[in-house]
Amino acid sequence: MTAGYNDGVSARIRATTIVACALAVTAALSACGSTPATPTPDPMLTIRPIHVDSVDVSLEGAPAAHVHGVIGDGCTALSSTQTTRSGPEITITIYAQRPTDAICTQIARIYDETLRLPGPYPPGDYVVRVNGVERAFTIP
Repeated sequence: MTAGYNDGVSARIRATTIVACALAVTAALSACGSTPATPTPDPMLTIRPIHVDSVDVSLEGAPAAHVHGVIGDGCTALSSTQTTRSGPEITITIYAQRPTDAICTQIARIYDETLRLPGPYPPGDYVVRVNGVERAFTIP
């Protein structure tokens, strides 16, 4: 009688194990094809003008502005540049972006670029303004 009892218990344990394994496999396979209930959002970005230290104008060839400044810290990257011209005034805004809540290296990333100034320049006085820093120049 003991042998028959053990065979019945063993059969029930095997059956329970098989059912448990089947449920685990089914759950795992159904999770593979599903998407999370709330997708992970992209980190929020802060976009702002970079800090400009100086602007120099080169008149060799087409007028160009040599801009020197600081983009930001180790997490900050250039985002975009916007240039507008209204008569003799050229306004350039250089933007940087960084993750809003990021903890980053505090090593300054330097901006040192020459930007071509748009449009024709007949003789006259002009002003280029880059992130608030102005430089007047004259085309003879």
